[in-house]
Amino acid sequence: MKAKKLLILGGNPETAALVSVANDMGVHSIVVDPVPNSPAKKVAHEAHEVDGLDVDALEKLAIKLDVDGVLVGVADILVPSYKELCERMGFPCYATDGALSAFSSKDGFVNTCEEFGIDTTPSFSELEAINGLIPEVIYPVLIKPVDNGSGVGQVICFKKSEILPGISYAKSHSKSGRVLIEKYMQCDDMFAYYAFANDGAHLLATADRHKSIKSGSVCLGATYPSKYEEEYKKVTDLKIVKFLNSLKLKNGVLNIQFFVSGSDFFAYDPGFRLQGEGPHIHISHACGFDQRKLLINFSLGNVDNASLGCSECNVKLSYSNAVTVWVLLAPGKITSIQGLTEIIELPSVIDIVQRYNVGETVYEEMIGTEQQVFARIYLQADTRQAVEHDVNKLSDLLRIKNEANQCLILDIFRYE
Repeated sequence: MKAKKLLILGGNPETAALVSVANDMGVHSIVVDPVPNSPAKKVAHEAHEVDGLDVDALEKLAIKLDVDGVLVGVADILVPSYKELCERMGFPCYATDGALSAFSSKDGFVNTCEEFGIDTTPSFSELEAINGLIPEVIYPVLIKPVDNGSGVGQVICFKKSEILPGISYAKSHSKSGRVLIEKYMQCDDMFAYYAFANDGAHLLATADRHKSIKSGSVCLGATYPSKYEEEYKKVTDLKIVKFLNSLKLKNGVLNIQFFVSGSDFFAYDPGFRLQGEGPHIHISHACGFDQRKLLINFSLGNVDNASLGCSECNVKLSYSNAVTVWVLLAPGKITSIQGLTEIIELPSVIDIVQRYNVGETVYEEMIGTEQQVFARIYLQADTRQAVEHDVNKLSDLLRIKNEANQCLILDIFRYE
């Protein structure tokens, strides 16, 4: 592996964790991202300011550097570029045409779900919305770009007069200029995390997503397993597996989020790549294999080591007491961070993925998106009581201040 060069697309903090794993494996990591000094670039052996959407420029760089493989980081928007570049270079790629059609746009996902009888959030066309054909009882509605993620470009509209400005705002964050308009669901939220192997799709984990009231419904934490897991397996899992197996995928990972109302599960957001939430971190701790290593091996041609299925993992994680704590920041410049050393020493804490450091700034326009996330903190223990204790303890320990010595933590998950 030490002689291998891996080109990694994307520079966000979550991708930085992937780069670090590649470094630990002895791989020569090369990150491409148009943003100077992006987090993944800081930990890579080599970095270049190339737009991940410019496949011609990526191909030119890959040939020049004589890379041995390509892998997409934690960025939905770069999956099509990843697939095209792999095809041009003749590299292994976990994406297929069918998968891109199903997962690379929100409207494509809705259409594919309908084919397999999977419920999705009630949605409306742009023309229906503009012409006032959304019934009043449906409001509020959520308008979002079909090809962006992490909450970027989303807007909630509470009445008809907000529709046109909402569409304009969402389109300004869409490469294709297309939007999805759907009922804003005010109910429970969960996700199901799958991996693919030669024998098909495997459900590895489920979790409940807890949203922040203070910050536009950005996720505040996740608790494993979902309290709806057994019902999900009875009602929806078989349909999802049939859908996924139709794509004939043999490698890769997929996360699907669901709204839950009674016994109904409404699929609404697929992520065909490693997730910012980081369920792979909990899976690695509970089941003993790191999906990041497997994806890196696969990308560099070690296909025999790249089977991502683990039929026992869901069982093991279902009996674990696992939690991810998201720390959300208010706007401001970070001047001090205290408590992280003490937090990592808590018995239940298994990992911290930090996104901001002293001297960096959270801007007003980031609020309501995942860009305001300071860190995700991962906890697992033998008992729920132990996890609950450490979750609440870490929120007491963490201190993040601005220039006026004011607290910048807007919200943090606690069991109360």
